[in-house]
Amino acid sequence: MKVLSSFAIAAAFAASSVAALDAKFYGINYDVRTSQWGGCKDFHTIAEDFNILKEVTNNVRIYGTDFECAKNVIEAAHNSGLKVWLGLWSEVGTTVATDSFPSQNNALKELVNRTKLINNDDILGIQVSSEALYRYYVLGPGSDRRGIDTVVGYLRTVQSYLRDHDLTFPVVISDNMDMYTKFPELYDEVDVVAVNQFSFRESKTAEEGAHFTFKRFQEQETRAKRAGKLILLHETGWSTAGESPKVREASPRAQGVFTQDFLTLAARQNLNAFYYVAFDLPFNPTEIERNFGIYNADREMKPEVEAVHVGAPLQAVRLWAGDNVIKAHRYWNADDDSVNENFGSVYAAKPSVGPLGVLDDEIWLWDAASSILYSKSSNQCLDSYGDLNTQTLHTYDCSKVNHNQKWSVANGNIASQNDANFCIDVDVKCSKTPDGNLVVAMYRCNGHQNQLISMVPAADEPLEIGIKTNGGVLTEWFGKVTWETSRKDNADCHQWFYDPVTQLIASKSHRGMCLDAYERKNYGVVHLYSCSATNVNQKWVVNDITGQIHHATHIGFCLDGPDNANGLVHLWSCYKTEANQKWSIKPVKA
Repeated sequence: MKVLSSFAIAAAFAASSVAALDAKFYGINYDVRTSQWGGCKDFHTIAEDFNILKEVTNNVRIYGTDFECAKNVIEAAHNSGLKVWLGLWSEVGTTVATDSFPSQNNALKELVNRTKLINNDDILGIQVSSEALYRYYVLGPGSDRRGIDTVVGYLRTVQSYLRDHDLTFPVVISDNMDMYTKFPELYDEVDVVAVNQFSFRESKTAEEGAHFTFKRFQEQETRAKRAGKLILLHETGWSTAGESPKVREASPRAQGVFTQDFLTLAARQNLNAFYYVAFDLPFNPTEIERNFGIYNADREMKPEVEAVHVGAPLQAVRLWAGDNVIKAHRYWNADDDSVNENFGSVYAAKPSVGPLGVLDDEIWLWDAASSILYSKSSNQCLDSYGDLNTQTLHTYDCSKVNHNQKWSVANGNIASQNDANFCIDVDVKCSKTPDGNLVVAMYRCNGHQNQLISMVPAADEPLEIGIKTNGGVLTEWFGKVTWETSRKDNADCHQWFYDPVTQLIASKSHRGMCLDAYERKNYGVVHLYSCSATNVNQKWVVNDITGQIHHATHIGFCLDGPDNANGLVHLWSCYKTEANQKWSIKPVKA
């Protein structure tokens, strides 16, 4: 293994700009090439790059696998504390496109057989193609099944090989969102849905970019949930220079705006994305493609990116109006494949219980510093507009300077801070919306019971996590985690707290202890461990369509109960039809 001397590393730091952001990127796309046509940076250069990148991310993604080059990348990443998402560059072969999958796959096998670098700790995952379907069906001549059949065949080949070698990290097909929509079988085939989205190329302004990305992402996320899968955004970003018919603005200013908005979106949605790209690539053929880097070619972070500030995580809350909760309509329907015609509207209903697909509708993020309530399901903020006599409540594009979005939470009321002096009001006796939900209105603050709204942090909201149909419930008993049908005298043993911001599942009966899974394998141990929002073994994602509880870090593994009651829960490969993985989350107050 090649190891840089301490002097060389110090010199690299002295020669390069090391800048850190207050919120890291989940991952960064990293190009190993030395020219438009290929090549590979040497180990020393890669190590210098990674010593810069480790300040802004924990993960890097590459596009191809040559034995020596990939070996250098993985070794340098390990030395810098980074994990690697590998890639196999492939094409659907045509007269103008040569497929390199066979040689790339052989290089992967060589890495597995000759080194210990391909392991479940250092490798995050691998894609068998990157936009190969797009190049074949959109840019190329494809109109048949050959393209999709080819890349799915590659996927199965690599999945089978890696599993035979006890390598459990996810194998995916990475492509743009339209290809997943065109070929819905992809959702079932891949271990995790991996999509690209460049709002930059869809005639959007930088100010529109992040929210448009959210809307497209929610569409794909909903389909991924139906397939029982998690989803990653493999590429998104904004160039700082160049012109193209569908590009509204490529500039440092625009990149700064989009990066600010996107990192804010990612933090609020727990959206895991690989940002495109680490460094400017001077050898690329167009000005746009040369200037996507968050760093320039001299490893200096671009000033508009360095100025990005996301701030502290917001607090997930529910807004209770009696035994109902206030909700915001999402953009993409959970129960069919269409845009929600009620997007932007606010309503009240009983809390979501079971696999309804609308859990996020009732989750708000409270920004105490700016007195704003952010809707997780709509990526908009609670907003009351009108005049001094009439106010209307809805969700609207977030703005910290919009007084219609400022709220005062006191004395059991939630009052708008604009000049109208109106409070949120839910009257269970009034007429309902066409879909049977309660109307959430704004009336002058009067202390009436209709205006008693309690803001309850999700981290303090007791839940029961049920399983099976015979009353089974997730249970903590003397430090062990089981599912049981018989109830303990201490009801707290059956109650948990789930915070969708930290993604922690905390025990009520054993305070300060959270569900923790440290083994990425079937029958992986699930136990209680001291809660920490930075502990990646404690991150869980609730699939509110299938009922699965995915491990957010050990992608492809879910919380799984034994066949019979009283046995210990564990990790197991995710299967949406597996009864032992169908959980139902229910607030105790529901």
